[in-house]
Amino acid sequence: MAKVPFKVSARAARLIGRENVATSQGAVTELVKNAYDADASACAILFIPRWERAPEVISGKQFTELEIFLPNAKDYYLLVDEEKTERVLCPDISELSLAKLNAAFQNVLDLWIIDNGHGMSIKVIEDHWMVIGTDAKEVQDTSVGGRVVTGAKGIGRFALDRLGHECELFSAELQGGKVAHWLVDWDNFEGDGKVLDDVQAILDDQPGTLADVYGMANARGYLPKIGPAEDGEEGLPLHFDHGTAIKIAHLHDVWDQRDSSKLKQTLEALLPPKERGDFNIYIYDHRTIFGNGWIDNLPPDQFDYRLKAQVKAKGEVDITVERKEIDPHRIRSSVFDIKAMQKPGFLQEDFKRGSYSYSTSLHSLLKLSSDEEGRDVLAIGPFDFSLYFFKLSNPTEDNLERYPQKNFDVTKRRRWLQNSGGVRIYRDGFRVRPYGEPNTQGSDWLLLGQRVAANPAAAKRIGWRVPPQQLAGTINITKSDNPLLADQSNREGIMNERAFSVFRRIILALIGEFERDRSFIYNNFDQAYENDHAEEVEVEEGRQLAENILAGVSQTSPLSGQLGLEMPSPEASTKSDEDLLSDNIKIAKAYKSEERKNEALKDEIQVMRGLATLGTVLVSFTHELKQIKANMESRYTRMDNALKRVVDEDKIRSLPEQVNPFNIVGRWGREDEKVSRWVDFALSAVSPTKRRRRVINAAEYFMGLSEYWKDFLKSRDVSLDVSCDDKSPTLILAHEIDLDSIFYNLLVNSVEAFIRPSHESSRDISIDICKLDGQVEIVYKDTGPGISDGFGSAEDIFMFGTSSKATEDSAGVTGTGIGMWLVKGIVDDYGGSVALLSGLGDVNFSLVIKLPLHNKL
Repeated sequence: MAKVPFKVSARAARLIGRENVATSQGAVTELVKNAYDADASACAILFIPRWERAPEVISGKQFTELEIFLPNAKDYYLLVDEEKTERVLCPDISELSLAKLNAAFQNVLDLWIIDNGHGMSIKVIEDHWMVIGTDAKEVQDTSVGGRVVTGAKGIGRFALDRLGHECELFSAELQGGKVAHWLVDWDNFEGDGKVLDDVQAILDDQPGTLADVYGMANARGYLPKIGPAEDGEEGLPLHFDHGTAIKIAHLHDVWDQRDSSKLKQTLEALLPPKERGDFNIYIYDHRTIFGNGWIDNLPPDQFDYRLKAQVKAKGEVDITVERKEIDPHRIRSSVFDIKAMQKPGFLQEDFKRGSYSYSTSLHSLLKLSSDEEGRDVLAIGPFDFSLYFFKLSNPTEDNLERYPQKNFDVTKRRRWLQNSGGVRIYRDGFRVRPYGEPNTQGSDWLLLGQRVAANPAAAKRIGWRVPPQQLAGTINITKSDNPLLADQSNREGIMNERAFSVFRRIILALIGEFERDRSFIYNNFDQAYENDHAEEVEVEEGRQLAENILAGVSQTSPLSGQLGLEMPSPEASTKSDEDLLSDNIKIAKAYKSEERKNEALKDEIQVMRGLATLGTVLVSFTHELKQIKANMESRYTRMDNALKRVVDEDKIRSLPEQVNPFNIVGRWGREDEKVSRWVDFALSAVSPTKRRRRVINAAEYFMGLSEYWKDFLKSRDVSLDVSCDDKSPTLILAHEIDLDSIFYNLLVNSVEAFIRPSHESSRDISIDICKLDGQVEIVYKDTGPGISDGFGSAEDIFMFGTSSKATEDSAGVTGTGIGMWLVKGIVDDYGGSVALLSGLGDVNFSLVIKLPLHNKL
């Protein structure tokens, strides 16, 4: 049997290069990475004209390139040889035409990528550069200088094909004495039937130095001479007498100043801010005087927040939060009298220090519920994360009264965030595209914008979500520690989607730590301000003044009558200016107090409006649902009877159980029964009688509650025990739908806690009702796993938007974070109280609800 070797089409190089690298910016990025792997301290990208003045003779390919910028180029160059397609400059060209021609040639560019790394010999070029898909960087993943190499696929050099038709490479080692010269025309890879072996590149040594090469190409004057200065010191001299220089000619793209500026923005994001001092990138476009030179990617020093997280291999997480948003010397002292603020991280000395650190775990942050989830999370590996938050407007005077914020340069922040905002991933010091790239689909790869849209609460509300436009972040991973986060071959994303989904959950959880910290502080600042300003007194004083003014109006002038205006009373007109000013201030304070309350109510109304819509839709389909329920209750019996009339029972008995039609119909009947129960349950919840305020007998209510939930709980092996003091009626004046909102939410939470994989004990719920000191005391308990230790404190379960259920988990269960918030809000509105009896991390859950007892007159 003959063995036939594979043949690789020459077109494969085109597929790997031009058609695999998405953008020209991405192609340049790949070549800059090669400079880093070569231990270069500097890499210069130069857009320079091929000729300073119009040449006497140009080739057909060069003439085609000129025509892009000078459509009537044939008027300046004459065709002398149709076979060679060469053209010569017109001998009698005028000075004006020559000037116009020279201006056009200033746009005929060569792209140079020059580094001062260790360079390559002819042998290295032949054994590695010329080997497609070489594993050299996989075998040796650190450079001679100790850097972790960024390349791994062995196809980066094909990015050259994405940039231009022809490429020349010049390389010299530190002690080489010769320059290796490599030349390829990518057009040679085209042609019918060509295989890769048919295409060859030119490779030879040439005498001289790299300086001679730069001199002949007019590139020497564009290379940087001095490196960037730090802390007022002079920059170090830069030398390019060794390293590699790549010249790309006959560019595929027409690079104008906007394109080179966009490239600069791309390269600005290539290295993490302030985290790469041994490798610097320079860019130069001869057509502009702005934006040339060293690429500076330093963020504004005046960030408002910075969160630094170090995720370790075993799942431990060390977090440091730096706060620069608040002026600690202007914080009102009453803030620190609030009980919630009297814990580490929120003490007065923490604000003065400007930062605090704590440790947690991924298990706690992600509220993991199974060992499998834990293994998936730990498989991601260790990494570092730095998150910057910037406000985009200075505080108003009203805000400063509540939140003593600092001022900043808005313009500088907006400009920096426009190019450098977003959360970006860096592997071994180099960026992983396209995550966090501005003005692309990858700019918000964490979908932070969707989180804000789902919960547009203000920062003072617990559950606030940060807008993506105000964030910048760097995630540092490595090839060795994070193998599951490997690149696609086209450098356009992470390959392993499942691992990337888990990784994304971790990052969102870390961002959530910042969001909770900031909203917790703002919430307590707001509470302290309310406590200090006694708004109820202000509102009452302002209301009384307004009533007095209206009641005291006794005269109207003809003009005021026409305009609908009323004149103040004589008594009011006798007040001094000082008294009038004091009254006006009181009225203004009352107005502002009511305005603030209205803003808070608007937030709640947004949530309630959505919930009310669901109820309204359900009510609209009441008739249809009742009809469906009636049909479901009888169709099982009808189908069973019909089958018995037409089927042969002997044949039925011979069928496998799973295809027995009676068994199938039986399963349908059990499912219909469940749906029927839910229809009853849903329609009872929106009954008009439940929306009227009335006196409710607690014993009767909870017996009815038990009956409604009996079948649903039984199907999940959950028992519900209700115990009520029946010596005398326990009466509550309330809307029954409000009581439903309280106890339906508690029951749903318990059932969902019971079905967690980690829960193995019995599934019991108890509700005990009694009268005590003029109140109805209701103790609710379940035998579930209790309050997750992922919360900062047990009381956090009552905060809006806070849930123990992961935003994404394997079972698809998600939490809204409003159930327990509604429970507390309703109880507070009735003048009652709710208190937890179980603590953070305790097994089993329990709380006590106290509501005012209604006494019959």
